[in-house]
Amino acid sequence: IMENVIEVKNLTKEYKNLKAIDNLSFEVKSGEILGLLGPNGSGKTTTINSVLSLIKADGQIKIFGKEMSPDAYDIKRKIGVVFQEIAVFSELTVYENIDYFCSLYIADKNKRKEYVNDAIKLVGLENYKKFYPKQLSGGLLRRLNIACGISHKPELIFLDEPTVAVDPQSRNNILEGIKKLRDDGASIVYTTHYMEEVVDADYVYVMDKGHVVMQGTPREIFSQVGTLKEHRLDVPQITLLADLLRQSGLDIPLGV
Repeated sequence: IMENVIEVKNLTKEYKNLKAIDNLSFEVKSGEILGLLGPNGSGKTTTINSVLSLIKADGQIKIFGKEMSPDAYDIKRKIGVVFQEIAVFSELTVYENIDYFCSLYIADKNKRKEYVNDAIKLVGLENYKKFYPKQLSGGLLRRLNIACGISHKPELIFLDEPTVAVDPQSRNNILEGIKKLRDDGASIVYTTHYMEEVVDADYVYVMDKGHVVMQGTPREIFSQVGTLKEHRLDVPQITLLADLLRQSGLDIPLGV
């Protein structure tokens, strides 16, 4: 049986007059890609930040079977995070950036060199090792951002909208890289508002307004899209899926 790498129970995050996350429970199994799919503002990023204890929220969060907390460094060492915002050093080259982030976890120089080169290969930046960030296109910068976040070979990886505003080639490269990370044994939580990007996930939660409104394998989610009326889903769910489909350029008539 695949064990749970993440267990979240009754997670709630409230701001003054807004419930960003509303009593959310979910789990992520070892070695799987979990897709969090939902429109902007649905609570995906807040969920990730809460699970990582970067912001304070109510509820129970366990990672690798242990309670997560802001100072749980033994857990955090096994985690890689790639945020939406590009966070690299402009004065360092591609290679130096990845080496710096890897050095926060890996002291052994030979091992680090191997890990850095693996990360460069994974994101397809072999020809750009000596480039500085300002010389890279948006898509290549995103790839560099991902390489920095995963260079220490973490067991659990969070990627928050990693393909936003990138060219199709980089997008495909990133999605292929995510599958390869899973095939190499990592567990992955991946957020997106593009429906076609969760096709290769093992399981998908569709989020809206801090709730999970649908869940299942990609095939199950897509089949629900085709037969929404039979499922008697309420109108907001139908509208949500229709919007996600349109954003993905997959304009399937839902017969609403």
